[in-house]
Amino acid sequence: MVILDALWLPITAVYAIGCTVFFCIGLNLLYLTVLAATKPVKHPAAPPLSTYPRVTVQLPIFNELYVVERLLEAACDIDWPRDRLQIQLLDDSTDETQFISDRLVKKYASQGVNVVHIRRPNRVGYKAGALQEGLATAEGEFIAVFDADFVPPRNFLKETVPYFSYERVAFVQARWGHLNQSYSIFTELQAVITDAHFLVDQVARNRGGFFMNFNGTAGVWRREAIEDAGGWEHDTLAEDLDLSYRAQLKGWEAVYLPDVVAYAELPVTVTAYRRQQRRWAAGSFACALKLLPRVVRAPLAPLVKIEAALHLLGYMSHVCLLTTFLLQPFLLYYAYRAGVTSPNPTVWLVTSLPALAPVLYLIYGQWRAYGNLVRRLPYVLLASVMGAGIMLIVVGGVLKVVFARQLAFERTPKYGIARASDSLDGKKYVIPADSFIAIETLFACFSLATVTYAATLHIWGSLLYAMYFLTGLVFVVGTSIGQMAPPSLPRTLASLPGGRDL
Repeated sequence: MVILDALWLPITAVYAIGCTVFFCIGLNLLYLTVLAATKPVKHPAAPPLSTYPRVTVQLPIFNELYVVERLLEAACDIDWPRDRLQIQLLDDSTDETQFISDRLVKKYASQGVNVVHIRRPNRVGYKAGALQEGLATAEGEFIAVFDADFVPPRNFLKETVPYFSYERVAFVQARWGHLNQSYSIFTELQAVITDAHFLVDQVARNRGGFFMNFNGTAGVWRREAIEDAGGWEHDTLAEDLDLSYRAQLKGWEAVYLPDVVAYAELPVTVTAYRRQQRRWAAGSFACALKLLPRVVRAPLAPLVKIEAALHLLGYMSHVCLLTTFLLQPFLLYYAYRAGVTSPNPTVWLVTSLPALAPVLYLIYGQWRAYGNLVRRLPYVLLASVMGAGIMLIVVGGVLKVVFARQLAFERTPKYGIARASDSLDGKKYVIPADSFIAIETLFACFSLATVTYAATLHIWGSLLYAMYFLTGLVFVVGTSIGQMAPPSLPRTLASLPGGRDL
């Protein structure tokens, strides 16, 4: 106890810093939510096309056995004059996908579609490298990009390309929809989080005049803007965020169209989702290290710089979560020693609003997406605690950037899961469970101990905060273990009422 008493000041200071950063992030979430609800559209509806420019649709894939046919069929069916449209299948596959791709490309080419199958001798630069290589032979003035898990809408180009009549528009981004939202509770929660990003974050940033990011897929780029910004670079794992910022730092603008929706397949396993989130966290933080100095030096309004910094450092919220999570038992001990069992009402009021910001942010996203909040509320509440469940993998992604010299691109496997009745039975690419479940289980036990300690001391506010972590960790661990069951067993986490399939 003497050691703990001696460490009171540094532990309290670190905890206070974590809470302060989280407070600021919460306030910004509230600000973005209000902005999305009140700010008018930045770019009015574009005039109809008088002529059809040349467009190249790039489809970067790597070992996509179950979705390449769906992807290519939809891309070749896009409503655009055939003599003005080129399809590039950028295929880095090392399995039988390459042979399926070759057969499909020949099939559509024989039907008069301008489609080419581009293969590289290596995967240098991963997706960014494939996009850059495809750009060298692209015929289009505009470049559309779709990942393998997407189904390009037939009218996509006719709804997006007209906005390039605004001369300084670099890219047009559409909203992501979900092919397999009601596959399980887990996919429903991902949909809640994704909807909030596209119906709050992207709307607010675009309408507020802040930097926004191209989401890597379901968007169209002006080729001139790509080249002016320096092309696709692969020194981060977030080539989309990287290019978006470099283009906007050059004075280019972005257009976001929340009413244009491209549907995609959500990851159906926790292991796949972990991999995706770790890559996104690592890529985002690598972009922050690379681009923040340029943002600071750029002739931008102070608020634009602040929002850019908060955007690039968004995954640091999980670092703050983990910090407060680990230090909470020590703060409970200090509070008990000081005879404090409940916070000052004013302090509680001031700190509660930003703490509730993620819930309000998710609620507004669901209201914009569905209107009916009653049936979506259970998903919102569970999604709001899932951040605690994935904080370890996100922090791991950030630390990977800090300590690793090179970052490997870990793909998120797709299985062609589009309906609740679809199964993973016999599928390739399934990522086996790893030791990370054990680590998350240990942290869940730590959280349970914190809950018990807070209850013993009758410090109920801290108990609620500890329950937030416990719920998130138990959900992620429980879902992971449930997905390790034999495929013949029924899926235990089917959707609650209020879910949907296309």
